[in-house]
Amino acid sequence: MDYYFSEKGFNVCRIDGSVKLEERRRQIQEFNDVNSDYRIFILSTRAGGLGINLTAADTCILYDSDWNPQMDLQAMDRCHRIGQTKPVHVYRLATAQSVECRILKRAYSKLKLEHVVIGKGQFHQERKQSNDLVEEEDLLALLRDEETAEDKMIQTDISDEDLERILDRSDLIADTSDKEKAQASADAVPLKGPGWEVVLPTGTGGMLSTLNS
Repeated sequence: MDYYFSEKGFNVCRIDGSVKLEERRRQIQEFNDVNSDYRIFILSTRAGGLGINLTAADTCILYDSDWNPQMDLQAMDRCHRIGQTKPVHVYRLATAQSVECRILKRAYSKLKLEHVVIGKGQFHQERKQSNDLVEEEDLLALLRDEETAEDKMIQTDISDEDLERILDRSDLIADTSDKEKAQASADAVPLKGPGWEVVLPTGTGGMLSTLNS
């Protein structure tokens, strides 16, 4: 992706496991500078670590979802630090009818279990350190043919018109009249379409919540 953006003429910040601490700090400062030409930050979720503040961003794109759902939530939170004044859109790219979808479903199962434990007040109990490694049993389960009816999506391309509607955020950044709001509601993007699904924010699952069905 770094090479792609370079070919398109975009200045890009990048942090992965090979980037040293001082260089990381410099890139974060450069990205958050309002006068900077750097508007894209490619970030390896785990290499980023804790405490990264990227409030200059208004869009978070999860290109490769992590086995541990907390890693993805942490990636989203980097744009939602104190000081953020802009609406933030989060997009998750996933391949239909693939192991990736099953990983996301298992990630949501982990989040559900976490909310149940916290809700019952059992988070004070001592427990072993979590293991982010994929166990053999989990890997075999992912490779089994367990497709549901929803997994067997019709293969189609997203039209340019639909893509523009999905990416449109004008309703978030502009004050509109009641008439304009009514028109915007009539033209709203359907919650589900060929190749995409709009995930409504919830308190118990976020972008992974709709994988329950």
